[in-house]
Amino acid sequence: MSLTLKIGSLAIRTLAKPVANYIKRNAREHERFRRLCINFAQRLHRIDMRMRLGLLQDPAVIDRQIQREVEREEARRKARQPPTAETKEEIEAAEARHRERIAERQKTAHRPPRIRPLSESKAIETGANFISESFMFIVAGGVILFETWRNRRKEYNRREDVGERLEELEQSDKEMREMVEKLQAQLATVQPQITTVSANAPTSSAAPEKSGLTTLVAKAVPSKEPQSDSKDPKPDGNPEPPDSEKESSKKP
Repeated sequence: MSLTLKIGSLAIRTLAKPVANYIKRNAREHERFRRLCINFAQRLHRIDMRMRLGLLQDPAVIDRQIQREVEREEARRKARQPPTAETKEEIEAAEARHRERIAERQKTAHRPPRIRPLSESKAIETGANFISESFMFIVAGGVILFETWRNRRKEYNRREDVGERLEELEQSDKEMREMVEKLQAQLATVQPQITTVSANAPTSSAAPEKSGLTTLVAKAVPSKEPQSDSKDPKPDGNPEPPDSEKESSKKP
């Protein structure tokens, strides 16, 4: 849960307390609201007392208790009376009175008890407290329900995002598989051409390699042809005469 939501829920619960106190004050000051609180408190009191008495009263236990009380009372009565000779009619009359007392006690025990109502001040206080506590409970329950709903929606959105991402990944994987299949088909069609080119490649490239080697050798080795120079001696070994001698030889 985010920090903002925590602070918001705390603020709502804090503001609910003054509202509950305001409800209590209006229960004493406002006449219509006071009557409503009194009636509501009296109904709650009657329901509470009936539930308690219903849980405490067990018919079998009540019958046994009545029987024991009647027997104890009869024993005390006989102990107080002096021993006299009773006739048959007196004994039957005593047993009849005994059965009547048992029936009266059982009837009284099974009769719904009278519940004493609350006083006005107590009823106002009880009703106001119950309404204010109910308001606090509703506010706290609403905050909890909102937090639960928000967490569920967040989880649902997260699952939707994960599902969309999985769909995108599946789609991209499908596209890549199709692309790989196309590339494999193209490679299968081009493979014979690649094999043919690789088989013919050594014969066709022999001449260019040879010419390239020749060029490299020519650049590396200098030329061995003789170069003529005016100062070099002639091939026969006689040096060439100077120009002055040539001119004197031409004169007569």
